Amino acid sequence: MGAGQAAWALGLALHAQGIPIRRVIARPQSGGAALAQRLQAEWVRWTPTETRLLPDNDPNSTSCITLFALSDDAIQEVAAAMDPGRSAAWIHCSGTVTLDALAAHSVRGVFWPLLNLSRAEEGSWHGASILIQSEDPNLRETLLGWSQRLQAHARWVTEKQRQKLHLAAVMTANFNNVLLHWGHRLTLDLEGHQDLVPILLQQLRDFEGTNNDPLTRQSGPAWRNDLKTMDLQQQLLEDDPEGTALYRWFSSLIRRLRQSPNQDRKA
Repeated sequence: MGAGQAAWALGLALHAQGIPIRRVIARPQSGGAALAQRLQAEWVRWTPTETRLLPDNDPNSTSCITLFALSDDAIQEVAAAMDPGRSAAWIHCSGTVTLDALAAHSVRGVFWPLLNLSRAEEGSWHGASILIQSEDPNLRETLLGWSQRLQAHARWVTEKQRQKLHLAAVMTANFNNVLLHWGHRLTLDLEGHQDLVPILLQQLRDFEGTNNDPLTRQSGPAWRNDLKTMDLQQQLLEDDPEGTALYRWFSSLIRRLRQSPNQDRKA
């Protein structure tokens, strides 16, 4: 179900590993026809008023899994419009939507890749975490098999664990992207931001290599309470009110964290 970025990323990845996709069910003008062609699948046009999504004369319908690759706020509404008897199971690929959104089907689950699906490519699935949630053992084994074909790392999670991991991904990947945006802006006169890449990779290697709190390796003027340097850097941002606000907020937060009795003061 769907023809957006998640549907394209998951559809192409599963298809490339030999997992047959029978249909792409999507609204007209959604790109569903193009996706179905890439997946060698049938395109079924769908509107919210339609409930019969699979034809009566298809003997294989009840052995298929329906994957809802839709926006979070559409999953429950679309699922409610479907006939659960025409699919062996329903799954969605959201990090936050509850399993109850698929409550109309007794066999349901979650297959959520912890990836930026808008940029997921064939090689990016290798070693990625895929969070799986289901109470049905057969569906769990099927989703585990999909993960193995994608060379991804499957993890069984509870609903709360999945939602907390989604929050962690938002606060690290999505929020960090905003900081990377400012790094890019501040280095435009240097013909690019490549000089920042080694220090960023160094931090990622430290983050990957241990399970320690990254604050144990924190540095910088706010951590050292270097007011002179902080004042200079804010002057460099004087024509950028949003950048100034961001700098001040993060610096204030870092100074508070530095003063916490739980932090190592040797940095």
